[in-house]
Amino acid sequence: MPAPVTFETPLVLLGLVVVIPLALVFSYGARAREEALGRFGPLAAGGLATAFAQPRRRRFAEGLALAGVALCIVALARPQFGSSARTLRRTGGDILFALDLSRSMGTADVTPSRLDAAKRAAWTIARAFPDDRVGLVVFGGTGFLQLPPTLDHSTFRTFLDAAQGGDIPDPSTNFEALAGLLARSAAQDESGAPYTSVVLLSDGEDVEGKLEQAIGLLSNAHVRVSAIGVGTPVGALVMDRDSHGALTPHLDWTGHEVTSRLAEHNLQDIARRTGGSYVRWGGDATAEPLIFHLAQTGRRAVSSEVHGQMADQFQWPLAVAGVLLLVYPVALRSRDVTS
Repeated sequence: MPAPVTFETPLVLLGLVVVIPLALVFSYGARAREEALGRFGPLAAGGLATAFAQPRRRRFAEGLALAGVALCIVALARPQFGSSARTLRRTGGDILFALDLSRSMGTADVTPSRLDAAKRAAWTIARAFPDDRVGLVVFGGTGFLQLPPTLDHSTFRTFLDAAQGGDIPDPSTNFEALAGLLARSAAQDESGAPYTSVVLLSDGEDVEGKLEQAIGLLSNAHVRVSAIGVGTPVGALVMDRDSHGALTPHLDWTGHEVTSRLAEHNLQDIARRTGGSYVRWGGDATAEPLIFHLAQTGRRAVSSEVHGQMADQFQWPLAVAGVLLLVYPVALRSRDVTS
């Protein structure tokens, strides 16, 4: 399937509408010249005694000029297609970030919200490991692998910034479902030593109440999970947006407002029993102990394919336009001996 063509400055293409009146002007001028020459005798006979291009040749030359102008406009719009791909190779590891997108992560007991704090924490850790592949899992009541581990950290940042609570159909929290996904996603090298580190970013609330099963799945799969707790023990009201976009307190099935608190003990249990590390997020500096722990994970040769941005291809229409405009005066001076 051909690669799609895009334009960096598509509004420039509006200049193509200028070509149409130019063509009409040229056509009117050619017709006026032919009528003027016709007053002196048949054009065919006159053509044998003049060095000027005959009508057919002149129309051909003017068509070349118009095509050249049109291609210059296309070149100015900076057409882009294709992309450069290269394989990066490093000596590093894999860090798989598990980002909690449950409803409670919108709570604002940390500024501006728990979810925003979790994203900041993930990027702080990713920046500390420029030679590691980084991937993203998002979860709530269910979870999925949003981005497989890659050395392209800019792509990871794009996926991380784009993650929102609405990405997960079930806004509850199910650590057992997450554990099953992590057990399938996290890998081991040939020696059996774990080389994929998992960083869980969550407020720790386990709505489904299946934390023990989750820890068992992770332990059996030898998945080391380090955790960052976002939120405060005091907590805050969980908010919903109504149909008009206004924030209103979320109500439970009994009609009472729901307060969400950081369930630190759950995250500590997951980290301790799987061989990971735990910190409560309070800014970039609070991640340093966890970063130090992750740095102890085994390193190996890793690689991934990185795709560059769409490549500019303006030189092609510009080159063709140059050729057409160079041929134009030659064609205009040539005699059409067949006329």
